[in-house]
Amino acid sequence: MTAGNRFLFNMVTLRNSHYLLLLFCLVFSLRATAGEVMISYGGGPQQYDSDQHNRGWGVDYSFYKIVRSVRSELSFGVGYTRLVNDADTHDSMYSISLYPQLTLYPGNPVKSNPFFFVRALGPSYISDNQFGSREQNNHFSFQSQVGIGIRPYMTASQEIRIMLSWKHFSNANLFTDNDGFDLPVTLSLGFDL
Repeated sequence: MTAGNRFLFNMVTLRNSHYLLLLFCLVFSLRATAGEVMISYGGGPQQYDSDQHNRGWGVDYSFYKIVRSVRSELSFGVGYTRLVNDADTHDSMYSISLYPQLTLYPGNPVKSNPFFFVRALGPSYISDNQFGSREQNNHFSFQSQVGIGIRPYMTASQEIRIMLSWKHFSNANLFTDNDGFDLPVTLSLGFDL
């Protein structure tokens, strides 16, 4: 490991969960400009060379949103994901993530307001380096998520979001072990606050 990688590793690896709790509380204490809460549940077979089956649930809070146009918005948030699998050992873990999300809408608004979204390179803390047969080198990871959704209006000022996506955690090959953990199908429901 080079000196630069070692510095990065030392900066992002938190050895004490109290620091994570403090970070989580600080993010939630920010003034909410987006104010959206999403709950999710998903699962499916782990991709590639594994026969394990993963399941998970999560809560995400988008605390800031920049509306660039009627066709795109960029939001930032924090999320908690709990993962379980059907392996005999290392069958559960959790993740705390910060994420940017790009959301794209069609050019002409339609009744159900369909959209495409992507979350990429959201720095994450994972509670365990091994999840079933899958291994990561340390507790630092990235969250990636890509999906589609609709945004029907409940009232003039209240929207819901219904999303179907794929969620992935890996360290982007920054470190030697990078098997990645997947939730191939995730259903999310979001509410404006």
